[in-house]
Amino acid sequence: MRNKAGAAGCLAVLLFAVLFSGCSRLPHEPIRRQDFLFDTIVTVTLYDKEDEALLSQCMELGRRYENLLSRTKEGSDVWRINHADGQPVAVSSETARLIETALSYCAMTDGGYDITIGAVSELWNFRADEPSLPASGQVEKALKTVDYRSVNVDGNTVTLTVPGAQLDLGSIAKGYIADRMADLLRGQGVQSAILDLGGNIYVLGGKPDGTDFRVGIQSPFDDSQLGAVSVKDKSLVTSGVNQRGFTIDGKRYHHLLDPKTGYPIENGLASVTVVTDRSVDGDALSTVLFCLGEEQGMKLAARLGIEAAFVRSDGQIVQTAGMGLS
Repeated sequence: MRNKAGAAGCLAVLLFAVLFSGCSRLPHEPIRRQDFLFDTIVTVTLYDKEDEALLSQCMELGRRYENLLSRTKEGSDVWRINHADGQPVAVSSETARLIETALSYCAMTDGGYDITIGAVSELWNFRADEPSLPASGQVEKALKTVDYRSVNVDGNTVTLTVPGAQLDLGSIAKGYIADRMADLLRGQGVQSAILDLGGNIYVLGGKPDGTDFRVGIQSPFDDSQLGAVSVKDKSLVTSGVNQRGFTIDGKRYHHLLDPKTGYPIENGLASVTVVTDRSVDGDALSTVLFCLGEEQGMKLAARLGIEAAFVRSDGQIVQTAGMGLS
């Protein structure tokens, strides 16, 4: 899944899960599998089962969803929608339901989060060896295609009613896939695992001794940790400014694009981390809260009953009462 930055202008920043063994001992060494999917490194670690075949099944599942949800993979559901010139496209039920979920978050923010930002995000190449700014005229033209209300979902048929509009589910797809991988593992009796989809962390169960995992959250300013949180059966996702970007004439341009302006968001935040039960919600909400900014983001977190930590551009951290980042 290329460039979560494009989808609603945000991408999860690096999180890394750490198993603190303390005085407990594992019955056997954890096993893990790593692969490159969705334009990122995906790692699945099992702590209570030695089953290499199960790790393979997880990666196969990931590739299946990449073939459905990738914006850049020719023939995927999303690719076909974006290249249909406004014609209705029949897609899988999973793709249709995920689009509906994403649209609910778009409506929640009145377009502050918008999955039709694909045409804008294509103008920004944050991986280029010699990056350059898009022409203002190009941005203005692309912005005319950004309107989540132009997406019509009728059963399993999806239509983009604005010419040139492009869907990008990168801000929610990895969370959805993490949930499906977790379902697969649970169905096979796994009770202790960590899924890391490019920084989207899903903690399945606790450590084999029954205690919580401690998950470290990376600083948006360097490679250090802000701290860690104790979690069990939770998802942690961060959206921040440090993962992709470039500097031109002394000004930093990050990948978190504002659907209203087409340029990187400037709202005094460096990152937002959320803890949720479902990773699909955490993936979208980390983006949503960053786009809303600290004040409105905190209000929405309280209304939804989720835990969140906001890191300001000056390094100060504001968190909800139950976040427990320390």
